[in-house]
Amino acid sequence: MNHKILYGVIAFSLCAVSVNTYARIKLITLPVREHVEIQLENKNTTIIEEERIVPLKKGNNDIDFSWHNTTIRPETIVFRVIEDAAEKSVKTNILSVSYPPNESALTWKVSASQNGSARVRITYAISGLNRNYHYIARTNSKETKMQMAQYVKVNNQSGESFLDAYMNTGEGEKIVLPMGLNETQEFLNQQYTAVPIDKTYTVNASELGYRNRAQDKLNVLMHYHLQNDTKHNLGKHSLAPGKFRIYQQDKSGTSVFVGEDWGDYTAIDDEGKLFIGEARDIVVKRIIERKKRQRINGNLYNIDTLVKYEIENFKDKPVNLIIEESIPALRNEVFSSSQRGSYNNIIEWQVGDDTSFSTKPIKKQGSSQKIVYQISLPARKGQTKVVKLEKKLNITFKNEW
Repeated sequence: MNHKILYGVIAFSLCAVSVNTYARIKLITLPVREHVEIQLENKNTTIIEEERIVPLKKGNNDIDFSWHNTTIRPETIVFRVIEDAAEKSVKTNILSVSYPPNESALTWKVSASQNGSARVRITYAISGLNRNYHYIARTNSKETKMQMAQYVKVNNQSGESFLDAYMNTGEGEKIVLPMGLNETQEFLNQQYTAVPIDKTYTVNASELGYRNRAQDKLNVLMHYHLQNDTKHNLGKHSLAPGKFRIYQQDKSGTSVFVGEDWGDYTAIDDEGKLFIGEARDIVVKRIIERKKRQRINGNLYNIDTLVKYEIENFKDKPVNLIIEESIPALRNEVFSSSQRGSYNNIIEWQVGDDTSFSTKPIKKQGSSQKIVYQISLPARKGQTKVVKLEKKLNITFKNEW
């Protein structure tokens, strides 16, 4: 071990012995750790909490702690004497703490009412215990529910070994796991079953682009949406960011690899979204059908814009399509660069009467810079010719120069 602890009082018979010859005794030798816990709850800081039984002599005792060649953060070290039922008769008091010059060490002076022992707890922050999360997700064949297993991988570059350490992520049960020097360990942290999911198809001309720009056909991206709340069999903890490997169960019960995506941090009651590929059997064409200037006064204009979406669903099942429109990007489409002037970052707009969506925009996904609609596309149902849906979005840009 790299950090060390030394106990005891230098007896009168040893006073003639030089302090320099009073070598520190390694923690791993005397005394052994009774308990050590690696706390991983905080994503930015790893806390180590260890307990040891320390032999004490009546009077003052010097307890020495050093952290040579480790990444312990010395300003975080905390020493406490905790009550031990077997040694309640020994009364202790922490008198002082001192730092030997030019050493990665400190010394606590602890008084004891009589010979005996005390349980001490040493807590400190340490760097180099790096961890990351990843998930294995499996959906049912209908893509309505998901099973998720969350794994934690810990890599020890701290310069310290932790044998039989308890891993505590703040979620689920603590896991006993040895962490040797330069060693990597992985463990299952949480399992989630029967998590309801929604599969959506999304288009966004400015952010997701075109499948075929010459034909005005948009990319159609597929996502699984999951809600981190108790209603959806989640909601006990936030979901840490990490890579998802996603499988789907086919009709025969075999799991087929669908894809992988990086899941963002998802707080309790928030929604997570996982990208699973591009859909080729849904076609969405986007056309700027109208851009008309309406003079208000002098050089002040309103710009009446109409965007048309032509939608075809070639699937044999109904799907939800999300249509997103970036307001700044749409404005740049209908304005030439010479028309934008000095007000390029100030956009005043409203939805016009020619909008044909039957539902209102989705507020939680939209903003002052984006408008979002969701529509349901009927299944093809074996038809030889797919019915083409048409939706229009009317945006008026106001008070433009």
